[in-house]
Amino acid sequence: MSNGGHPIAESLQRRRVGYVCHMTPCDRLPSIIQSGGIFSRTRRAEHLIAEPNEPHYWGTPGKAEDLADYVVCGFMAPWWMCKGHTEELAIIVLDAKAVCCGEGVLFCPTNSARNDYAAGEIKKRSGIEFFDACFPNLDTYQAGDSEIFVPGLVPAHHIRGIVFCDQQALDHWLPIVQAAATAAPQETQYPEEPIKVGTGPVLRFRFPGDFAATTRIRP
Repeated sequence: MSNGGHPIAESLQRRRVGYVCHMTPCDRLPSIIQSGGIFSRTRRAEHLIAEPNEPHYWGTPGKAEDLADYVVCGFMAPWWMCKGHTEELAIIVLDAKAVCCGEGVLFCPTNSARNDYAAGEIKKRSGIEFFDACFPNLDTYQAGDSEIFVPGLVPAHHIRGIVFCDQQALDHWLPIVQAAATAAPQETQYPEEPIKVGTGPVLRFRFPGDFAATTRIRP
């Protein structure tokens, strides 16, 4: 990973963090691929993309609206999210440098739903100081449930892998995702290298062994 002198890139290199992630229901993958990226809630509304049946839990009322301009990502797979979901899930693996070194990216050192940090506080947490605060020491890659807030969207060309929760989900959704990529506008950019796909681990990301999808959404 070339760091290019960027302090966050240098910290990623030192910690050996090559990838971060975003978890989503599998039925949202086609719109993500076809529309060119993972959109914030605000961007989804602008593009008339329906909200998921089980939206992200924010804890405090109004926090979802206050942070609607951001896509929430994580340094590590958010296994805690699986406990509240029965539908098929996917972990989208993203290039860490491309995501974390972007303009206006914010860093929260814990799960934002815990309300240790109000939305206004999170919006001030940009830069290397707050990036490094997501880790317990200077060298570890372990970041617990720290979160990354990306303004606007995470472009599709930042995607490096997709982890499906099980083989049944992969078998059903992968052909649909591939068709969505084919149907995308010509100007949509995708990674130069093929996106790695599997049921885990994919680029070190996987689901907890006790997660079992019981709701199969089939359009």
